[in-house]
Amino acid sequence: MTALVTTSLLSACGKGFESVSPSSLTGQNDNASQGTGTPPPKGPSEFDKLDMSSYVSGGNYDNEQVLALDKANNALLLFLPIPGAFTSFNLDVPEMKGVKITTVLDSQQKARVAVSIPLRLVVKDKVTTLPTASTLPGGRPLPMMPSGEYPSLGLAINAGGDNKVYLYVGVNAVGVFVESGFFPEYLGITAPIKNKAGTRTLGYFTIVPKQGQNKGGLFLSFLMPKDLATIIDNHLSGIIN
Repeated sequence: MTALVTTSLLSACGKGFESVSPSSLTGQNDNASQGTGTPPPKGPSEFDKLDMSSYVSGGNYDNEQVLALDKANNALLLFLPIPGAFTSFNLDVPEMKGVKITTVLDSQQKARVAVSIPLRLVVKDKVTTLPTASTLPGGRPLPMMPSGEYPSLGLAINAGGDNKVYLYVGVNAVGVFVESGFFPEYLGITAPIKNKAGTRTLGYFTIVPKQGQNKGGLFLSFLMPKDLATIIDNHLSGIIN
């Protein structure tokens, strides 16, 4: 599986829980007997144990990592290859507070678009600061996304404007489209995105072909399972409350 070498945007992951030495347990027991003891440390929460690292399963981009969870920053991370030439960039998206878009390199020095989206925008707070869209540019359907209108934003990611990235952020569903003239007509392929064990499908990766004057590109659809949404919502509620 392709390893990603990320910037500071993606590097923060919480430290694991430290083990408790026998001597410290003895000290706690002694204190408890005197009525002044502290409770033992809690084990990992469901959120701490959550691993959402996911990969394309099949097709030309087989085993490409496209999804991860940034626990330290409470953010969802989405990765898409950048077809053709690109310019390094690091963008904050003021229209969606907390959203960041940057470039990263994988272990083979291939460029990726990395999108960081606060988890609260996916499971708690509906985005209300953007116009909505239900299609790709040019009116093509959003690949493998639930029907409906999504708050949407398009940004150029290189000087020539050949590469653009479009975000579609809904409740428990996120789409990212990297538009590019690199893809010809009649090359439309969809592959599932699966967790590391290959036991769960968390979305789909689609090669979108060119259609008339509309450029093709790569589309990533992330569909949050209900049980994972509940774990994340409970975690965020604990932080906020």
